[in-house]
Order: sequence, then C-alpha cells, then structure tokens
Amino acid sequence: MSDDDRIDPSARFASNEIEVPGTPEEVWEAIATGPGHAAWIFPADIEPEDGGAMVIRRHPYGEDVDATVTAWTPPERFEYDEPIGVDAKPLTTEILVQAKDGGHCVVRVVCGFRDHGEDWEDLVEGAGEGWRMSLTVLRAYLTHFAGQRAVQLDASAPLRVPEPERRQSSAVLFDVLGLSGLAAGEDFRTPAGTPALEGTVEHLDPGYVLLRVTQPYAALYAISCFPMADGAPLSANVMARLYGTPSDVARREQAIWRAWLADLSSIFEQ
Repeated sequence: MSDDDRIDPSARFASNEIEVPGTPEEVWEAIATGPGHAAWIFPADIEPEDGGAMVIRRHPYGEDVDATVTAWTPPERFEYDEPIGVDAKPLTTEILVQAKDGGHCVVRVVCGFRDHGEDWEDLVEGAGEGWRMSLTVLRAYLTHFAGQRAVQLDASAPLRVPEPERRQSSAVLFDVLGLSGLAAGEDFRTPAGTPALEGTVEHLDPGYVLLRVTQPYAALYAISCFPMADGAPLSANVMARLYGTPSDVARREQAIWRAWLADLSSIFEQ
C-alpha cells in the first residue's frame, strides 16, 4: 500500500508485523498460495496474478468471501480487496514480506479502507486484532511445521455475553481447559472432562491462547473469545490445524470440540 493511499484523511488502517523464520520464498508460499494459506489460517483459492479471483472460506466463523487480488509481487507484496456491506466497499488487506539477516523475515499486514473509513473504525480495529492473533499462528507454523499441509478443525459457539466481558469470559474458558496461570513456553495438559490435548503454550494474551499440540497428534490450536465477524456476538472459538493427521480423525475431533463448546456455552447463560 503506497503512501499515496494514506493521504485521504478519511482513510482508516490497522497495521501489525511479526518476525518469522524462513526465506521470503518460504513465507510467500505460506501466505499467498491456497495450500499454504490453509495450513495456518483459512482455506482459500487464489489466482496468482493482479486482478486474480480469490475465495476465502471462513466457515464456521463467517461467510465465504469473494475477493480480488490487487497486487501480486512475489515474494514481497500480496494485496487483495474484499467487499464489505451493502455498498460492497472494498476492505484492503496488504501483506508485505521483508527479508532479514539470519534466515528470517518480517511480515507486515495492513488492512483497512483507503477512503471513507470513518464509519468502519470498529471493523478496522477488529480486523487488526484478528490479524495480530493470526500472525502468531503464522510464526508458529513457519517455526514448527513449515511447508506441511494441514487438515482443519474449526469450532465456535456463541456465548451470549457482551463484548466488553471478553476478558472475563476468556478467563473462564482458559481455566476450564487447565491453562490458567501458564506462560508461553510452558507445557500443558487439558484436564479430564475436556477434549484431550497436551503440548506447549506458544502464545498467551487475555482473550487468546495459541497451543502447539504434540498429543494425540501434531497441531496448532488457536483458542479465543472473540467476535469472529463484524456485528457478531462474542463467541468461544477453536481454530486448529492438524499436521500429518488423516481427515477422518480431524472430523471426529471437530465433532468432539463442537459438542464440548456447545455444552460450555450454557455456563455463560446462568
């Protein structure tokens, strides 16, 4: 996104960046190809050219989105627009990859509106927070599972509590999973009565935890209390990518998580 795009005083953007291991080509494979994209965030179909069609598959967290590739400069710059609202206003997402010494790269994501963004500030803020969380998954993927394909496990349940209570709701969710009091780098094991996982805490914030699972299969689990779409209620979300695991195992585990989250949501209604 050039500096000229930011001249309009009504523009609104959120920006996040993170350092990840890998060459620019390896990082590009993860962010700008369908299989790579699906291995750490959402499945996507991407036509690799300026003006190419892109479909982002966000179910069950939101609707699938038809987007358009607006910049394609491998392995440095990938940008796309997705229509928002009844007027199909384009929300722009730009991903920049910059090589660093030591076999690392800095990945920067800028998302927002080039003009008339003042009516969409909440959406831009939410999208920025979503990308901040997602970039921790990208870093963990490139650190531990680079180049591997993944199968999905996605589960979400509305909590029917207001968004300002996100931190309290997260504390309840993490406590039930046996994660309270842990810090990044510490080992964990979920207690009896919850879906069985063990491994290491990769990242922990109020409202969000990223787990690198070693048993019963290799996986990354991003668990959050977060409204997953503009205007959506606060929900408990489990977004996992399983590596080297048969798809039937992922479907079985997904059913377990969806049933468990549905039961858990009743706690927040009392």
